[in-house]
Amino acid sequence: MIKLGVIGLGEVSQLMHLPILQDLCDQYQVAAVSDVAPSLVDFICRKYHIAAGYLDAVELIEKADIDAVLILSPDQYHGEYAMRALKRGLHVFVEKPVTLCLEELEELIALKEHYPGQTVMVGYMRRYAGPFLKAKELLEAKPMKTEYLRFHDIICEGPFYIGQTRPIFYPKDVPAGVIAEGRERRRVHLDRAIGADANDEIRTTYQMMTGLGCHSFAAVRELYGLPKKIHSVTTAVGGQHVVIVMEFDGFLATYELVNNQNIVQFDAAIEIFQNTRKVLVKYETPYIRYQPASVQVIESSGTDTRTTTYGPDFRDAFQTELNLFHECITAGTQPKTTLEDAAADLKLFREIIRVLREQKGE
Repeated sequence: MIKLGVIGLGEVSQLMHLPILQDLCDQYQVAAVSDVAPSLVDFICRKYHIAAGYLDAVELIEKADIDAVLILSPDQYHGEYAMRALKRGLHVFVEKPVTLCLEELEELIALKEHYPGQTVMVGYMRRYAGPFLKAKELLEAKPMKTEYLRFHDIICEGPFYIGQTRPIFYPKDVPAGVIAEGRERRRVHLDRAIGADANDEIRTTYQMMTGLGCHSFAAVRELYGLPKKIHSVTTAVGGQHVVIVMEFDGFLATYELVNNQNIVQFDAAIEIFQNTRKVLVKYETPYIRYQPASVQVIESSGTDTRTTTYGPDFRDAFQTELNLFHECITAGTQPKTTLEDAAADLKLFREIIRVLREQKGE
């Protein structure tokens, strides 16, 4: 039984991680939680019968009787908490992005080298989704030349789904000073990542990449590696709409991100075109658990076309990755979503911003 500390009790924690950990009670005991809102800590401790609640994540890391931490706090705190947890001898599961700036992540990677016996796993949940894993299996079983790749995230955010599915406790007692400090820390980290002179549109674009785009780019990286070149980056609506044209080894690809729509759909997919075969991986909203998902393969010959659907797959990718986190700790295996793997995203996003700034003459 792994005794776990959960840092950050917001929407995703309440919707996903805490209910899943309750389901995985044969593997995990949530021994401590922390959040900056006193009412939220009290509510979660009562709801899940958790013995220790903290208002300071650092205090949880240093004092709680735990074996591992789940870091679900705002992005700008991930790096610090992960470093402190490693130094205390804890295993670490940290949601993406691990950090907002590459330099801090490189510091964390260097520190991890001194703690080889501790697991650090990054929460790229789409890479643990059943349809994605099936698509990878099919592509490897029957290799064909990829001629074009299209992937996109055109989504409606969580409030609509949350309002109809699961009640969320929204605290009203977050200290104003904590909010101000968090905003300032985020500004400092973004300055370090993309430059203090970056305008609001560029900052929003970068945060769209680290917050949403990293899901898709990380999955594509697992299949094809990093693109060889970023040909163009086009943004609109203050950076909330992004279209990127890039080149991989022997084929072009496009990525579309639209993150301000109120049409109730979650249109996230990877489409792989291989002349006579197309592989489509479609993701459903993560805000509703156990939705059926599938991967579709279309194959054509000179006289016929066949469509094969694999699924439905009802497994929860968040649960899958927490099962694997447990396995890594108990069996000493390594996750595929490591700190070094996550660094590839930040390097790519920095290059995307460089191309965007160059195109805008900055």
